[in-house]
Amino acid sequence: MSAALDSPGRFDAGHYAALAGLAERATLDFVTLDDSFAAEPGRPDALAALARIAPLTGRIGLVPTVTTTHTEPFHTSISVNTLDWVSRGRAGWLVGVSATEAEARACGCASPRAASTTWTWSAAPSRSPC
Repeated sequence: MSAALDSPGRFDAGHYAALAGLAERATLDFVTLDDSFAAEPGRPDALAALARIAPLTGRIGLVPTVTTTHTEPFHTSISVNTLDWVSRGRAGWLVGVSATEAEARACGCASPRAASTTWTWSAAPSRSPC
């Protein structure tokens, strides 16, 4: 079982640590924290927030949403690996996909990728994240 820590408008690590601690005491398996490239004031970076509270928890899995549509694979792997290291092997990864023009623009792209190509793997990927 899991719980979402999503708390719009909250940026203090103590709030997220308290929620994760409560979930851990309730013997849940993991907690999630949503994230995206959309400009949404009032939401912390999921990877950074969970990396901050990782040392304050001891058993529960920490699973951030990591949007991969416009992100180079090495950035994603390094970020999730850092969370895994600071949590001593308790990191997970909820794959997020950008679908809006606002998210594409936030990454310097003119428009979002077509849905038909978003979930298609290619042996020779484009060098551009757009």
